Amino acid sequence: MLKYYIFASLGVILTAFSQVILKIGANKYKNKSILLSFLNIFTISGYVLFIVVTLMNLYAYRILPLKLAVVFLPFTFLFVAVFSYFILHERLTKQQIIGGAIIIFGIFIFNI
Repeated sequence: MLKYYIFASLGVILTAFSQVILKIGANKYKNKSILLSFLNIFTISGYVLFIVVTLMNLYAYRILPLKLAVVFLPFTFLFVAVFSYFILHERLTKQQIIGGAIIIFGIFIFNI
């Protein structure tokens, strides 16, 4: 049962990481051709990671109860903000911090 929790957790982390990779690709090839903006290593890697995450979630959630998805999936928003801060060097806004606190509070209330 532990491996299914690990797969669900890794799915959340990899989803956030792939979104950051997609943003890197979008920023790097912003003023280039449309074909290059879709066919670069960052964009392709991001989409491949999304496919891997989908397969991991299918594997994990066929055993885990789906009510756990409600707990795991909101953490994606938090990880995207954290990865954007550390990888893209974006500043966290006040609204993002408040939104993250609301997400954590909502997960806490859901589990009571």
